[in-house]
Amino acid sequence: MNISNNYKDYDEQEEKEQVIETRRMLMTIVDGKDFAIPFEDIVEVSRIKEIFPVPEFPAYVPGVVKVGEYAVPAIDARARFGYETIPVSDRSCLVVTKDEDKRIGIIVDAVKRFRDTAVDDIMPPPQLNSEAFSRYITGMFRRTTNDRICYIISPKLMYSLTEREDIFGKDEEPQMPTQIEL
Repeated sequence: MNISNNYKDYDEQEEKEQVIETRRMLMTIVDGKDFAIPFEDIVEVSRIKEIFPVPEFPAYVPGVVKVGEYAVPAIDARARFGYETIPVSDRSCLVVTKDEDKRIGIIVDAVKRFRDTAVDDIMPPPQLNSEAFSRYITGMFRRTTNDRICYIISPKLMYSLTEREDIFGKDEEPQMPTQIEL
């Protein structure tokens, strides 16, 4: 009986097919620049109906936004990155993220879509001074469609431990209004 060696052919074919590891990210726009938020950090994306101011929040946190049953502190990405702030528009969105057991929102000018990016295409963040928005990003990649740079935002880097206490209180639930009328 003659048995062919089909395993060799299969192994060679498998080597030719290269598996590419990717990261899924939400593509957003802030002040005309591309920013991405890792999918694993996102709880939901919501329209902004109204922002309710809360006293003593940091200047870049204009207040809380009602999202479902939660009142979520909202970081204005424009203010945080040192850009000129503008009023919320119909295209503005709140990207709700989770840090441990706390929800926090990031206000962006617009949300584009989810995108899978090859891990090999992600570069380390630029080494700029500590005042630049680079301290809030973990990496960057070049978009293939228009050759623009896209910066990957880390929601956890958007505020310091001290600021986290200002927003959420010390080891407590968020210090927000218990009822919000819409």
